Amino acid sequence: MRQVQKISVINRGAYVFNFSVQWLGSDGVWHTTNWNSGNYPVGQVVTTPPLDQIGVPADAVVVTPYGHAVLGRSGQGTPFVGFAPNGQVATYEAVGTTIIGFEIKLIS
Repeated sequence: MRQVQKISVINRGAYVFNFSVQWLGSDGVWHTTNWNSGNYPVGQVVTTPPLDQIGVPADAVVVTPYGHAVLGRSGQGTPFVGFAPNGQVATYEAVGTTIIGFEIKLIS
């Protein structure tokens, strides 16, 4: 599994988008950061601060963006990545429309 320190999401969907970060704890429960990207339009990208600075613990099992198409669907990015303070960035793209084909997928 790829290990990263930050997450970027490119909005390539037909909607205004925002995202937070979710992580799976060793207790098997998903947690969501208080940090949020804020709304941004198609064609723009937002990158998180280092994940440990927004509340992701060092022992997180996996992390992923949790995105929202404003006036539409929400969902997790796939596949998940791991967290490590290594300077690497996972880049996802949000695609589809608010109703059809909404997906957040890892591209690099």
